[in-house]
Amino acid sequence: MYNDPNHKGNSEKYHTGKKCIEDGCDKPAGTAWSPYWCFAHNVERIDGITKNIGEMLEGVIDGQV
Repeated sequence: MYNDPNHKGNSEKYHTGKKCIEDGCDKPAGTAWSPYWCFAHNVERIDGITKNIGEMLEGVIDGQV
């Protein structure tokens, strides 16, 4: 959902009227998942969070944590 540009959560309805908070990005900010990032940077952010959580869970399962 969050990574589908055609999902309604990524529509202009959620644009805040501000620019994305990433340095150098002038795309409109706002999706159903965050009011601060543009679609592309929000996907990058959520993918990173998902990866980090997965790695932490692997550590717990493997007894490393």
